Amino acid sequence: MRKRLDRIHLLCQQNVPGLRLVNKQHVWWMRWLGWALKPVVPEFSSRFTTVIGNTVYLPDDPENLSPNMLASTLAHELVHQLDQQRYGVVFYLTYGFGLPTGRTMRAYWERRAYAVDLMLAMEAGGPDSVRRTANRLVEIFCGPSYFWMWSGRMSASEYLRPVVEDVLDGTLNTREPYRSILAAWRGVDPELL
Repeated sequence: MRKRLDRIHLLCQQNVPGLRLVNKQHVWWMRWLGWALKPVVPEFSSRFTTVIGNTVYLPDDPENLSPNMLASTLAHELVHQLDQQRYGVVFYLTYGFGLPTGRTMRAYWERRAYAVDLMLAMEAGGPDSVRRTANRLVEIFCGPSYFWMWSGRMSASEYLRPVVEDVLDGTLNTREPYRSILAAWRGVDPELL
């Protein structure tokens, strides 16, 4: 598992120069944000990772997280970092504007990143694991974790369906950055996928 983490970490460093992994508890404004969000997202500080630019704010010190969990977290966050690089201020404005309005751009960005989670679920346990992960994501999309970024379970399920189908039929693996992430996860040359 450590080699997998090393490969994913290297991929992240290649794409995000100056990559930093920081414990949220060591940053005063992250502690304050965790306190402010506690009534709505009580696990913000203890469970969720936040990424801004080249810094990944983790719920614990990186060495205290399991290598496999940290590798999957970095793979997910890499998608956000690449989107931040590509779209700049547009990403931050559209991601940050996430009042409970029913359907937000935050859902668009999170669907892109959670595609990694679905792809890694396929790697770990096949179609059944993908379906279980998709069901968990429906709750994340329509619940308080991301401020109700998508309205309703059925609607969230429909919104996630194209990504789930792309994972199940292998289409997602042919697109970047997913192809490179999967290659690093497996420890193979991306050309062999």
